[in-house]
Order: sequence, then C-alpha cells, then structure tokens
Amino acid sequence: MLIKNKKLAIMASILTFIVGTILFTSIILLIGQIPVPELWERQNQLYFFTTILAAAGLASLVYGRGSTERASKAVKVLDETLGIEVKNNVMYKILRALEQMPSFVLNQYISMNINAVEEFEDHIKAYKSKIGHEDLLKIRKIAETPVGELQDLMEKLYTETKMEHFKILAQPEAEELITINVQELKKVLFDE
Repeated sequence: MLIKNKKLAIMASILTFIVGTILFTSIILLIGQIPVPELWERQNQLYFFTTILAAAGLASLVYGRGSTERASKAVKVLDETLGIEVKNNVMYKILRALEQMPSFVLNQYISMNINAVEEFEDHIKAYKSKIGHEDLLKIRKIAETPVGELQDLMEKLYTETKMEHFKILAQPEAEELITINVQELKKVLFDE
C-alpha cells in the first residue's frame, strides 16, 4: 500500500525510526544480556550503532512506500506535454528507479557521454518482449520527440517533482548524452 500524502509518509518514517530503534535496542539488550547503563560503554557501542542502522533502514522502507504525489505530478506533465498517459503506479516505479542513481553519477554520464542504453542492451531486449504494443508506441513517441523538447519536458518535470535528475538532464550539457541514448534506444527497440 502506498501512502498518498508526503507529509504522512515522512511522519510514518520518523515514527518507524523511533519505534524501530527502541525495539531493536531492547532486543540487543535482551539477547546480549547487557544492562542499560552499559549500553554506552565502548564495547557495546557497535551494537547500539547497528540498531540505529537497522531502524534507519526500516524507516527508509516506510518512506519509500510514501507519497505518490510526485508520480501524479509527473504523469500530469507527460500527459499535458506529450499526450502520453502513464499510470501513477508505473510512474512511481520509474521515479523510484531514477532515484537509485545518485545525481553525481548522472553528471559523470553527461561529462563522458556514456551510452547507457548500450550498457543495458541485454536487459532492454529482454524487457522488450514484456512490453505491450501500446507501451512501445508511447516509448516511440518519446524517442521521436526532438531533444530540445525532451529537455523542456525535463525542466517541467523538475519544476513539478523537484527531482535533481530532471534538472541535470534539462541542462544544455546533457543534450549530447540524450541524443546518443535516444538513438541507441531506437536501434535496440525499433531496429532503426
């Protein structure tokens, strides 16, 4: 279940962190038979630090389920700009996947003009067989959109979602990277 409100997702993740820390610390204290005052001693600090990390991981999972707000805004931008309808849950997955790439890596791709499609060609070909005809038409429409318009789209997506990745891709320096990858995508998906 996704949490529709971003503020609620943040509150839920903070609460999860607090409860998780207490719960995991209690478990460590019970299993290790460590008295509470000794938790702060040097030999036990690693255990406490581990509980903090575990709680942070749990809170991250909760927040990751949160807020479909950005996905809804991105869907709206795609529909208004290119006339492409994408389901919220699909856009949510796309945005989550994009977030997994740190922005400094994206900047490096731009500075080196890395052909990411070529790197993932086998995965793309395997995924192609799972894509429906309508989805392929949507991808083709995006691939045939001039790069300048795609960058304008990236700027609009950044304005709506505040995702740094879109801001980076909207910069003039990213034009060649986008051109290279769109051309390669056409070759891989549409044999052009």
